[in-house]
Amino acid sequence: MNEIHIENFGPVKEAKVSLEKQMQLFIGAQASGKSTICKVVYFCQKIRDYTLDFLMDANQFTYNHENEYYSIYLKYLTRQFMGCFGKTTHMPRFKITYVFNDKKVVIQLNRDGYVRFLFDDFLKKSIQGLIDESAKMYLVDLKSKEISSVLDSMTALAMLKKQINARLEKLFENDRDIVYVPAGRSLLAMMSEQLHDFSIADMDLTMQEFITLIRNTKSRFGSKIPDIVKEYTKTVSGQINNSSLDMAYELIHEIFKADYTSETDGEKVYFDEHHWVKLMYSSSGQQEVLWILMLSFIFILEKRKCFFIVEEPEAHLFPLAQKKVVDLLALMSNSTGSSVIITTHSPYILTSLNILLYSDKIETRFKGKNGTVIPKSLRLSFEKFAAFKLTGESDSPISLMDAESHMIDTDYIDEVSSLTNQELEELMEMEG
Repeated sequence: MNEIHIENFGPVKEAKVSLEKQMQLFIGAQASGKSTICKVVYFCQKIRDYTLDFLMDANQFTYNHENEYYSIYLKYLTRQFMGCFGKTTHMPRFKITYVFNDKKVVIQLNRDGYVRFLFDDFLKKSIQGLIDESAKMYLVDLKSKEISSVLDSMTALAMLKKQINARLEKLFENDRDIVYVPAGRSLLAMMSEQLHDFSIADMDLTMQEFITLIRNTKSRFGSKIPDIVKEYTKTVSGQINNSSLDMAYELIHEIFKADYTSETDGEKVYFDEHHWVKLMYSSSGQQEVLWILMLSFIFILEKRKCFFIVEEPEAHLFPLAQKKVVDLLALMSNSTGSSVIITTHSPYILTSLNILLYSDKIETRFKGKNGTVIPKSLRLSFEKFAAFKLTGESDSPISLMDAESHMIDTDYIDEVSSLTNQELEELMEMEG
């Protein structure tokens, strides 16, 4: 069992989110809890990475007594939690339980309204052991006479980080990159020329980490995608998935209607070899969708598994482009073994997912005897998919999956259309 149980946190009264699904969807009105659930899922899985950050910070060990290391670690996690969700003293008592197989982390409020992290005995002892090892490395080995230069010290730290990261991935049973793509992405494109200069300290943690990810990834796009692929094949051993990359680039070009590069004089959108604009002057749809596309491409290129959380991928996109974004996310998930969570308000996103779900049901049965409608690399398995409606009123999210059709319940997709059609009929009756 690999899941997160949320109780009485923000607008979410109760929710259980499986981390074993290939793709999940959350829909609902504003303030119904979609973003809250996504941020909780993100934060819980990032505990692994926050632990690594703590262990790699020499100041945690240099200026504190060894008996305080673990309590300081818990305070560090609390600061990260507050960075993601804000102050907690005004919140009602809540409980978040992160379970992976027989291990468990509980996050809850104490009586004073402050966050408390409770690790099960095995996790606690394992983390304490890693803290002790890191402290010894910093306080003894890295200060010893064996470290003869700054370069030697940096090499030793890099090796230490790699070793600890591998052990944390094993401890938390999670070797995937955790990525959160928040809403409001176009703001970053408009400020792309200043992205390296302005401070992100006042933003919430998910946006801070998204901006940091962009800053670290932009340099990968010094040329257009076809040239990136050629260069990658020259410098990296092993096979790439040519068919998935070709399909990914085709989808990206159909969605973006251009090529993206990050050059020394700024980020550019190329319409052809000679015509381009700076990213900040591109369309709102291009600005919103850019990093969904580029990050998906990187994961496919490098065959990296990720847990990819995307808020409102439909923002400012034409319906056909929304469909193509769904196809790209499905391709990325299928070709890398990644998991995807989507929040949306768009019926086009739901309908596009239904096509991929229904294709898996029908085309798997006929095995190409009547030709192929949807490529196998895009199909979604009903067993590995989940969709939920959040109302902000019910105790838990309502499943929208139909076991007979293997699709998302179309009643919800048609709910708004039915309402508008009813109003139109009433107006027509009034006229006639």
